[in-house]
Amino acid sequence: MGAIITDISWTTYMQRARDLLVAVSSGAEEHKTWILDLAFSATEELRLLAQEHDSLWIFDVDHGYEILNQTEYKRRFEPLDPTLEEIFRLISQGKPRDLNENVECHVSCEGSRANGVVYRSPVCLVSMFMDEDKWTSTFSNIVSKAINLAGLTPGDMENATGSVQVMYAEFHICSPLISPRQMYFVRQSRQIDNNTWVVADVSLETIYPNPFPTSKRKPSGCLIQALGDGVSKVTWVEHYSEREGLAPSMFKALLESGVAYSAKRWISTLERQCERIATLEARDDSLNDKGSGAARNGLLKLAGRMSRLFNLKIFSTMESGWRGVTLPGVDGILIKNWLILDDLQQIPPRIAVSIATSVWLPVKQDQVFNFLRNEQSRAKWDILAHGMEVEEVVRISSPRNSTDSISVVSQCSKRGAITYLQESYNDSVACYIGYAPVDVWTMHHILQGGTADSVAVLPSGFVILPDGSTDQSSILTIAFQIIDEELTTPQELQESSLITACTLIRDTVSLIQTALLQELNWPPPS
Repeated sequence: MGAIITDISWTTYMQRARDLLVAVSSGAEEHKTWILDLAFSATEELRLLAQEHDSLWIFDVDHGYEILNQTEYKRRFEPLDPTLEEIFRLISQGKPRDLNENVECHVSCEGSRANGVVYRSPVCLVSMFMDEDKWTSTFSNIVSKAINLAGLTPGDMENATGSVQVMYAEFHICSPLISPRQMYFVRQSRQIDNNTWVVADVSLETIYPNPFPTSKRKPSGCLIQALGDGVSKVTWVEHYSEREGLAPSMFKALLESGVAYSAKRWISTLERQCERIATLEARDDSLNDKGSGAARNGLLKLAGRMSRLFNLKIFSTMESGWRGVTLPGVDGILIKNWLILDDLQQIPPRIAVSIATSVWLPVKQDQVFNFLRNEQSRAKWDILAHGMEVEEVVRISSPRNSTDSISVVSQCSKRGAITYLQESYNDSVACYIGYAPVDVWTMHHILQGGTADSVAVLPSGFVILPDGSTDQSSILTIAFQIIDEELTTPQELQESSLITACTLIRDTVSLIQTALLQELNWPPPS
């Protein structure tokens, strides 16, 4: 399960990261040997988990992926239960002791496996996973932030094998009301034979105990098999143990179901991103019969940067700073303000205000998704779109999934025009709609094939999750990010800014609820 945002500061975690880095890089060969042995054992366990086809795995028809048989796993990979080991130790010492002392309790385990085929070679995939920036970029909807703390062995880069890294990462579920899983682990890439590679992670808690234990990453990662012609089959395994913690009640069923961090979510994300890379590498010059291949690539790159920034600012603990709003009639809303670092030449510096909340809706996940991504519905929830003509100018759709698309939306009225870049997509768990305003002339420049590398974006958006208990309802996370011209430092937030932001998100929630329930004639007749 997850936990409500705690008061443990990022400084505490960075201190632990520094301590870990010192321990690894101080020349203590004993530490290095322990970690290398742990990493190799993890790759071997992951290889076995990925290749087994017997009673170790049970197919879950409802979710469409395999679930790890924990009883069989413990029999094979954990031959001696920690509690039994403690009993035997006490018997051998001949003295009584409270068996509950130092024995881990209230721990849930999640294990899953899923397969996919992607149009990337194994060497390209391994290189992607061993580069923390590329890995985070590829899986930004799952990984908020990753840091390579130490490279223990460089490995053979040509064959993508033998590299061992100590890392820190945050794995998030898409709501700021749920703190990410924060883990220190070692990652190793290893070539098994001419056509097979494995990339495995395993937590370092057994070597460097965490003073704030929440999650432990058991051997997880992927087995990659070459199919020829730059195509790979990827078998993904995710295996966690986690201490049960507090969570908002609307997330309880979803967190207990195990789908939020499942292997299928990783595979579906990898498939989508590899398709995006292939599109960027293609020589096709079409853009929905408008524009050029350069324009298409510019929009794809800008949309990717927009999504990564949204996930980083809204879901990462490193970028947190969230604080609850304490205003009459306001509940479950978080707010923060931060300095926009991509434009430090601006005087005075620009300050962004982020505000977010999550709400339960008695509406199916796909219905909420289709409503919010449809530009013709925008005026029903976007206060700025009221009385404006909304038009989709360009759309780039995925051949794999028509709901995976990037579009340029224009809003026009006598008062002027607003242009938005919008991206919508889904993985096996969540549906995403992200958007950011782009100056009209800047967007025109991009659509004419101009570069988008220096275009600044400030994304807002929605994430729709299943509620985990029924497919008739969902959880909607709303996050807005706006520039506050009255603020000059991120250390201050005026009451007027607070009230304006809270009113905006509260009214938007109300408009969405009203529009959805009217469209679906909710509640249904008895």
